Amino acid sequence: MDYSIIVSVIAVGVSAVSLFYGIGRDTKPDPQQDGKMDQLINTTTEMSRKLDKIAEWQQTAAGIHASHSEKIKTLFNRVGNLESRMEDRQVINEALQKILERMS
Repeated sequence: MDYSIIVSVIAVGVSAVSLFYGIGRDTKPDPQQDGKMDQLINTTTEMSRKLDKIAEWQQTAAGIHASHSEKIKTLFNRVGNLESRMEDRQVINEALQKILERMS
């Protein structure tokens, strides 16, 4: 055998081994990347919890708003009824005044 062929075969073998070693080394879990992934997962989970709390708060606020709106409508209706009753009483008072004036 020729030495150049042997050297070429050895070079190809060393290249193959170094390539697979490099690929294997790249696929090993990196502790820093694992920490970053854990941090990312924790941050995402925390954001999800915060969004859930915001959604609950919005539902509570919507319920309170609806309740207050209904109370305000009721109060406006009562004020309207009181105003109309006051107008009716004013008309009755004027009529009674006229009757009293005629009687005197």
